[in-house]
Amino acid sequence: MNAIEISNLNFSFDKPVLNNISLQLRLGAFTGILGPNGAGKSTIVKILSRWFKPQNGTVRIKGQSLPQLSQRQLARLLAVVEQDTHLNSDISVRELVALGRLPHQSFFAEENGQDRKAIENALQTTGMTAFASRPLSSLSGGEKQRARIAAALAQQTEILILDEPTTHLDIKHQLELLRLLKALAEGGLTVITVLHDINLAALFCDDIVLLSSGNIVMTGAPQNVLTSEQIEAVYDCKVTVYPHPVYQVPQIALLKGTS
Repeated sequence: MNAIEISNLNFSFDKPVLNNISLQLRLGAFTGILGPNGAGKSTIVKILSRWFKPQNGTVRIKGQSLPQLSQRQLARLLAVVEQDTHLNSDISVRELVALGRLPHQSFFAEENGQDRKAIENALQTTGMTAFASRPLSSLSGGEKQRARIAAALAQQTEILILDEPTTHLDIKHQLELLRLLKALAEGGLTVITVLHDINLAALFCDDIVLLSSGNIVMTGAPQNVLTSEQIEAVYDCKVTVYPHPVYQVPQIALLKGTS
């Protein structure tokens, strides 16, 4: 069984955004979704989280039809960390993480021992235990992102989806975040993330989905997808691709010219 199966999916606003795409995302893999601006990357995330409804096609989450799932059922299957939402609230980190338990609670129920354990585990996993009482407005960008991931982990789902989680982070905090996501995937969580940095995606991801103008160009291991021919065609720029000197995964170097 795959984590997510998309078949013949179409979505459009005034013009087509996704064009009859079909995609299978493996359980337990760390998958990076790449492509230029406007390729349809974030639209896929919004369809999976039911912010957008496709015109036609099917989506299955662990074998279950997405439209047939209740919101509570969906929230128990997958957790979504949307793009930066500028968390400047004065609620504490722990209060934010506790919101991740809502899919497991009945209305007006008080926090129980299972909830508290899930919250503490999520804080510990993300390195946010020491920040639990801090207001969100006092955190750095990297700390806010870890707090949001902790809230997603508190949902205790098998699938974690993130939309451009490294945006606005410096390189140190990008690496810290991707190391965390890689560790979660190695621990059995299915991690699917939209990324812009091709080199970081190649370093950390097991699978790559390459999109262009609403079409899937190719999916597979980084060494198969990230070739100079495909990068140049998708991003409309000249590159050279070389193996990383330590990890041997493909890395992209930009060329100044056009030929």
